[in-house]
Amino acid sequence: MKLAFTRFAAAAILATASTGALASPVAWNGSFAVYDLNLGTIDGSNDVTGYIDMAAGTWSIASTTPFMGILWTASGGTLYGPGTYTVSVNGDGLDAHSGDGNVTFTVGAGQLGGNIDVSWNLNNGIDVFQVWDVTTIPGVETLYTPVDADGDGLPGITIIDGPFAGLGAGFNMAAPVPEASTYAMLLAGLGLVGGMAARRRT
Repeated sequence: MKLAFTRFAAAAILATASTGALASPVAWNGSFAVYDLNLGTIDGSNDVTGYIDMAAGTWSIASTTPFMGILWTASGGTLYGPGTYTVSVNGDGLDAHSGDGNVTFTVGAGQLGGNIDVSWNLNNGIDVFQVWDVTTIPGVETLYTPVDADGDGLPGITIIDGPFAGLGAGFNMAAPVPEASTYAMLLAGLGLVGGMAARRRT
């Protein structure tokens, strides 16, 4: 059983390496800013961290820098591949986007979408949506750059509810991509483990 598992793991790593896909979950980091069309950048931080899990379709973000003097948290991050989606914002707070409790957005080829609930001060369930352009620098990192997905001139999709309804929010994130040598080392290690397991069985 151990040998079979080792062969399966090696095959999985080879498949991942050949497609250039990120292992899941992967830590990412970057910056965050909130924008007003007339005033420009309102506030933000350069210490945003979290993870992106392509296999599970989830993501997270966090920061130790207060936004407008108050710390914020986020939860329930969901990812969306190419396509058009209608997502309920649960009627929590003022729906400044469509007025009917739903948000419809499109994720194009080479893009990734996401939504997450942000809590700030006494406000919970602030719905933040993103559509990122995804660019991979082989062996270095994958960049997630927020785009103006609703055509209002601001990055991201207009914040749906809470005290910042009508403003834009953008998360610029980056996740490392393992180098080919890293895959080679992993495969060599798995080969040694497989050889040891075979010897023990004989």
